[in-house]
Amino acid sequence: MTTKSKPYVGVCCVASPDEAGKVTALFRDTGFTMQTGHQPMVGVQLSWKHLDFGFSEGNLRSPRFDAVPSILESIQGDVFATVHYYTTRAESIVSEISKIMDNCEVYDRDMIGGLQINHIFPKPDQVRELKNRYPKLKIILQISPSPDTITELAENMASKYANVDYLILDPSHGKGVDLNLEEVLAAFRILRKSGVQSEVVFSGGFNGSNVRERVSKIADSLGYMDFSIDAEGGLRDRLGDGFGNDVLNLDKVRSYLRGASEAFLQLKNTK
Repeated sequence: MTTKSKPYVGVCCVASPDEAGKVTALFRDTGFTMQTGHQPMVGVQLSWKHLDFGFSEGNLRSPRFDAVPSILESIQGDVFATVHYYTTRAESIVSEISKIMDNCEVYDRDMIGGLQINHIFPKPDQVRELKNRYPKLKIILQISPSPDTITELAENMASKYANVDYLILDPSHGKGVDLNLEEVLAAFRILRKSGVQSEVVFSGGFNGSNVRERVSKIADSLGYMDFSIDAEGGLRDRLGDGFGNDVLNLDKVRSYLRGASEAFLQLKNTK
């Protein structure tokens, strides 16, 4: 890691410039800016289908591929803009990511700050190549904090993935399933004990009704508040069956951000 990664409060996923602009405004209204201790993060969800077909059919969480530059441009400089990328083709992850970065030169124009890789776990040399190609890009990896695998995974992360900027502890994988606090906190301690220095992101089921209490519990357990959180499924309204068959609810986003603001920006001053 070249520079220390800053903790964030995340909202994923926006699918249009209008959604991105409104979420950015809600961050601003609730006190989050790029200068606050926790920066605002907005995620755009993409997959290999966008590269092959230009869109992901039936997934309302993701935009058309040709709309991505305008989305990123609409929030440039106001939030930590990230792409959350899903693929099943592990061998070609670097070339696929390069197509995204080269799309209207979104990386060269400083329109994107982070890349979250979902579903697959890239090889260490692939992460190194991405960091070499895009040195300003923060790499975010999603891991499962299952207690029967976390020790081995933590040791592997410390020895082979030291250049990863953020690790997400999310057993729900964007489905909004409540995280088991005891389990993820135990995983966090194992990561740190093994020497993993990446910033940690807690995710899974955050929404306006629970974020303040959960953040406070995590902070009390860890003894500090400099960790990140992310929300996705808990901010949406389901329209039917199937992943992505839902729409962003801005009232839910507002409630979530108000709770996060009370926790990170107000409670921090009292701890």
